Amino acid sequence: MSIKRKVLMFLSLLFLTAIGNGAISFQIEKYGEEKLEWVNHTNQVLGEISNFLGSIDNAEANQRNYLLTKRLSYLMHYQISLEKIEYHFKQLKTLTIDNPIQQQRLDSIKKYLEINLNELSETTRLNQENNYVKSLEIINQGKGRKSMEDIRNVLREMVNTENVLLEQRKGDYRRNRAVLFTFIYVQIMFFVFLAFMTLSFLNKQLFSSLKLLLASTEKVDKGEKLDVSDILPNDEIGYLLSAFFKMNERVQERTQILDYKVHHDELTGLENRADMFDKIDDSIKKSQQCNSKTAILFIDLNKFKKINDTLGHDAGDLVLKETANRLQQAVRSDDDLFRIGGDEFILIIQNLENSLKVEDIVFNILKIFKRPVIIQGQSIEILLSIGIAIAPDDSEKGDEILKFSDIAMYEAKQDENTEFKFFDRSMLKRWSD
Repeated sequence: MSIKRKVLMFLSLLFLTAIGNGAISFQIEKYGEEKLEWVNHTNQVLGEISNFLGSIDNAEANQRNYLLTKRLSYLMHYQISLEKIEYHFKQLKTLTIDNPIQQQRLDSIKKYLEINLNELSETTRLNQENNYVKSLEIINQGKGRKSMEDIRNVLREMVNTENVLLEQRKGDYRRNRAVLFTFIYVQIMFFVFLAFMTLSFLNKQLFSSLKLLLASTEKVDKGEKLDVSDILPNDEIGYLLSAFFKMNERVQERTQILDYKVHHDELTGLENRADMFDKIDDSIKKSQQCNSKTAILFIDLNKFKKINDTLGHDAGDLVLKETANRLQQAVRSDDDLFRIGGDEFILIIQNLENSLKVEDIVFNILKIFKRPVIIQGQSIEILLSIGIAIAPDDSEKGDEILKFSDIAMYEAKQDENTEFKFFDRSMLKRWSD
């Protein structure tokens, strides 16, 4: 059999193998994208649970403030909170439609929620009628407090379930990525085998091409990215090396895209909650080692639902993108910014000498947001409420610091005279009442 015929047979085998490998690679990538969608879905459910609970707490806080002060502004915020409760509950029902257990828990929450909201409504009505004694009697019965405890317990079960699902789905994604890398390795080994097989029938004129192929194979085996800077020979081996390089490039690009999507918010490009807790904990540990401070800023948009309702969700998406862009302009390069769902953002400020430095950053953020944004020919103000918690001053635990910044944010949202508040321990008492 002539050398030419052997080369043709070799290339035919290579071509058929490349087609088969491409089909397998496509299936692996498709499976990975499905797992990525489930990871994002679980993160979305967790975000809606947090928003739902926050809306209930906000409704109770505004109702109590109204009972104490008789200020109509608190009553207005109370009504807005009721709308948010209904909205986030519907979102949770839709997001968990495929999970019967979570649906049953939501049905239970609906019953407890009716008890809680009925008490809030009744005491508000009696207070408007100046029947304070009857209103106080209803509160002292404790049905609303008991129903709120039941809601928190059920939500805690839902969060635990979603966290378990999140870890399982992240594990599935990591396993799929490991399969993808294993498949790449098998492909590399197969082509290396074919390369060595050619040595038995290629003549001396092709040895230089073989050396180039072997050098490239060694780089891939070491985990290095191929760099085709040399001119490839214009022959069959050149074709083989070029095809090999292009396949390696495609696989690496797909892997990088999948990895980016699982850790970033699709709309704004900011990081999502996937690595947020780890980064908060790492920042607190570094601050302890360097005798510095870490600040967590919980940032929420005011009247965002009104923008969605009046101008549509496309306009709301533009507002979220503009918010992300302006926040990135306002913060330092070594700070971390996240979008954790809806209209909520988290900013980790690291290596602070003292708490006063935080105010400079906050004022810079608010200054950038003074300029309105033009959407659909309308001038829209992006209004922020910012809650700030400091580590280690307020706590050395990442989950507590995040919770405290959330509480401070809601305190700022209820205070018409300020756009931000620092957390202090007195807030805990008000939120636990």
